[in-house]
Amino acid sequence: MQDYVNQLLLAINRYDSEDAQTVNHLRDLVCWISDDESLKKEPIIADLLYIASQKMRVFGYNILNGFLEEPVPSSSALRDLENAAIVNLYRSRVNEANILDQSQKEVIDTFQNISPRRLLVSAPTSYGKTFLMREIVFLNKERYKNILLVFPTVALLLENARMMSDFVFNNKLTYHVVKTVDAVCDDGTPQIFVFTPERALQLIASFPDIKIDFFFFDEVYKIDEDYCGDAMDEGGDEEGQKRQNSVPQNNSFLEEDRGKTFRIALYLLAKNVEEYYLAGPNLNQEQFGLGMKRFLERNQIKTKEVLFEPTLRITAKAYGEVIEEQLPAFLPGAKTKALVSIKPKINDKIRDVIAYIEREDYGKTLLYCTTPAKAIEYSNKLVESIGSEDIYENYPDEFKNFISHIKKEYDVENFVEEWSLIRVLRNGFGMHHGKLPKYIQQEILEQFNNGVFRILFCTSTIVEGVNTDAQNMIILNPSKGRKKLTPFDIKNIKGRAGRYYHCFVGRVFYMSKELSEIENSTALALDFVTYSQKELNTIDLDNAGIEDLILPNMQRKQERDEMTSQFLLPQDVFIKNRTVSKENQEKLLQKLMEQDEYSKYYGLLSHPVIVEDFLKYRWIRKILGTFFEAGLIDERTRKKFFAVANSYYENGFKGILKYEIGLYKDKKLKSADKAYSNAFLSLRSILEHKIPKILSLFESILVCAAQQRGDCPDGFSLSRVRRYYETGVKSLLGEALIEYGFPTDAIRRIEERHKSILDLDVQKAKDYCREHFTSISALLDEYEKQLFIRAMRTFRSTRP
Repeated sequence: MQDYVNQLLLAINRYDSEDAQTVNHLRDLVCWISDDESLKKEPIIADLLYIASQKMRVFGYNILNGFLEEPVPSSSALRDLENAAIVNLYRSRVNEANILDQSQKEVIDTFQNISPRRLLVSAPTSYGKTFLMREIVFLNKERYKNILLVFPTVALLLENARMMSDFVFNNKLTYHVVKTVDAVCDDGTPQIFVFTPERALQLIASFPDIKIDFFFFDEVYKIDEDYCGDAMDEGGDEEGQKRQNSVPQNNSFLEEDRGKTFRIALYLLAKNVEEYYLAGPNLNQEQFGLGMKRFLERNQIKTKEVLFEPTLRITAKAYGEVIEEQLPAFLPGAKTKALVSIKPKINDKIRDVIAYIEREDYGKTLLYCTTPAKAIEYSNKLVESIGSEDIYENYPDEFKNFISHIKKEYDVENFVEEWSLIRVLRNGFGMHHGKLPKYIQQEILEQFNNGVFRILFCTSTIVEGVNTDAQNMIILNPSKGRKKLTPFDIKNIKGRAGRYYHCFVGRVFYMSKELSEIENSTALALDFVTYSQKELNTIDLDNAGIEDLILPNMQRKQERDEMTSQFLLPQDVFIKNRTVSKENQEKLLQKLMEQDEYSKYYGLLSHPVIVEDFLKYRWIRKILGTFFEAGLIDERTRKKFFAVANSYYENGFKGILKYEIGLYKDKKLKSADKAYSNAFLSLRSILEHKIPKILSLFESILVCAAQQRGDCPDGFSLSRVRRYYETGVKSLLGEALIEYGFPTDAIRRIEERHKSILDLDVQKAKDYCREHFTSISALLDEYEKQLFIRAMRTFRSTRP
């Protein structure tokens, strides 16, 4: 023990906040020793850990250690006052129980003291960037009336919307939390918009006069497709590759990279909002490209880079014949780590590394896989080697009910028994990827964090903003989809092992030597292509101001503006769907200006659109036909999209799944897993994303055609129809339940049997459900029933 005491004393005395070496040295000691429960019982060590945390101003260490006050009571009243003063200085303004670390307080102080208040923060993963956003909002609550928070995914949007609702409620603020453009209020009510970049662009287009006082933009690196190496979650497997390669050119507007959406949203917001806070993990200022540098300079944005990692993160080589943990040599006990032999084949390696982690009692483990197909393959092999259904008997009843629910909900002719997800969960492991329904992802993640199982196979969906308390990360492949991981990607993946405030030590196991080579290679330059010398695509050109461009893009912009000025398409119509090229919008407008084509939609324009009528009369078939005639989609896409949409309307998700299972039965698919994956992909890609995009474009162009023909389509809107395809439900209560994490088809059963809910707002529908609880609960299984009760208790009267 004396060795630990001596090292801590020496490190505390040598600590210099301006010297990274002494900072990291003390961090490693504190984390290494704090990770040993028996050592912390020694009073002198506990006291030194407390002193070290106070000196570093990294208060999470003391909170996680359970040191709410000095472990060894001081005999000095002056020292007690000093400790209290330090804590009070860094105490959160939003929640008094929270203490800001020094670097976090510096971020807030920097924002509050710069002019203009525009800040880009680069910090490690799980640093608390959104936590700091809430502090900033609270400090400026009197000045900010309309606030926009932009998150990269719907899952993060929903998670943060719930947090902001709690934030507003707990602090007795007057903001309405708004998650969809349909719910935006223009009567002067203070609002917090929690949107994706797509919804942020809808807000700008639908409410051009709205004044946003502050915006927060999360994961800012996603403006650069090359830098973040984005890849579709389903890419990488053989069939996914074929699917991507077979996309016809005239379907391209449905396949645009989301990087353009992020880029355009940030470009417009930064030019039109006075104060903002941009955030991203592990951004290296020295590696910013010309475009990024010009963006920061032209918008007077200050950059703050936080390099300190509060967690001791240990890398372990597991790609050779042994597992070799690379520990800092000065750590007490570091030299006692023996090399452990592992077998050469990948599935044997996975088993050996997991066995090693379990034997050493290192905690929960994430296994990063390139694609869902790889996650399925590796998890199945692990089940074969060490899985045991005996584990299922020890699961909590709630989780057993969940497994029973998904077996019932997704069974077609008993093929659910061949679905790997069921097999993996029953054998004590988890699986999380983007093809699974959101509520299944959410439940699996929650049970993993609760410790129901300790091993979770995942893809990029879990390493981009989704928080777990895993202590270990096994990186199985050096790719993301079909692209190689970048050094930036690897840092982000590593950052998911050992989350601050949850554990002191995180371990990352490299299963490929190439991972080390990539990590040590030259970092890519984060760029903002709009401001750069790179040749811009037409969509970026059409959304940029000529004053921000440099040659030759400036000249190309002038030429393009001259050419597109001849289009029928007005600029105010283009901006409603500004990530669709002007050429494609013009094609659709020209087609709808034809008398025969326009006349097809008299019935749709003549009265407010009711979702049930739109679905019942198959308006989507006509709309897809118009897109085909305009040359925007091909015949195969037209037929497939209608078949999927119609099947979903008539039979819910099971209708789509039944078709894919039929292909498997006819031996046109290799496995039941592929059938399930294809069905979930159709739900996510076609119904939730592409059809709403088609409907949004169709609505604005049809209105434009009507106006140019002298008609007045006042009140025509497809927004509720779009929301139906995005969520699968028709009521405001249904949308609220979806966002809570409730199964879509269960909501559809409720809506079908209790149609009066369709016309009620959330609060009135909640009252209705309370009055008719017995009949509603009869429609639900045990898992759904408990989830429904929890959801109804959670809902507050905020906007949808």
